[in-house]
Amino acid sequence: MRLLFLTLALLPVAAIAQDNTSPPPPDGVGVETVGLNPGEAKTFVLRPGGHHQLLVPAAIDDPGAISVTYTDNAGKSAVTVTSASGPMTYKVLSDPTGSGGYVDAGTFTMRGNGTATTETFDRDLGAIVIGEFKPAG
Repeated sequence: MRLLFLTLALLPVAAIAQDNTSPPPPDGVGVETVGLNPGEAKTFVLRPGGHHQLLVPAAIDDPGAISVTYTDNAGKSAVTVTSASGPMTYKVLSDPTGSGGYVDAGTFTMRGNGTATTETFDRDLGAIVIGEFKPAG
């Protein structure tokens, strides 16, 4: 009887695990987030995915392009986001210890309309992940 209970209890977990076996996105397509190390810059456009947002690599002058530059100097970090689109919010996660344990560094708003928005941090963020872009308002 215990075995039957355990089997029934684990069925939803097995079903969820099977749902996660979909094929990976095509090469060059980042899903939901973009990772950066200090000194890196990336440009992408937002595209709808099945149940998520795709961040597709793009040229800086592509319509809707978002450019992110991440710098770190003397233990202080800065993230600059520029886009010709309207104002949007976005989330930054950081890995200050290099352990792969990302923590929330905050949710910020970029101005859009081609105006660069820089967020500064009085600490070394380590590697960062940026995503969850949504229209501000």
